[in-house]
Amino acid sequence: MMRAFFLLSVFAFTAVTTLGCAPEATTPDGGGGGSGGGGGAAAVTYTKDVQPIFAAKCAPCHTTDRAGAHNIGTTYADALKPVVTPDAPSACFKDGDAKTMPKLIGECTVPAIMEGWMPMGMGCFNTPRPAECVTLEQQDVVTRWVAAGMPQ
Repeated sequence: MMRAFFLLSVFAFTAVTTLGCAPEATTPDGGGGGSGGGGGAAAVTYTKDVQPIFAAKCAPCHTTDRAGAHNIGTTYADALKPVVTPDAPSACFKDGDAKTMPKLIGECTVPAIMEGWMPMGMGCFNTPRPAECVTLEQQDVVTRWVAAGMPQ
């Protein structure tokens, strides 16, 4: 009986690893070794993951020649600049309502998107969200990017 159980276990392990059903191994940084689809979560970066979202949803205003006063949609360096807009919500400042210790523009994207005030004037606080708004899946990508330290 024990031998049959052992052989069945070996067969099951071989089938799982051969068919690709085994969990994906993770790298020391916590990311998966694969393409980021399912198993382990691949590292989120500005260039690969976040910039396409910002280009589609933020760049219409957030370019150097528009109302947004920064170009986070195409320029990584702008994500690392401090928030300078005094009318930004208190969530964009380390000291809240006092608004004297700004967070970085990249950090401010999370409350801006999640609270629905960006993209401005699109009604992103409504349910269902208009197509111009950042989707829930895109919110997750941006949130993971900020939590990872906003890597380029």
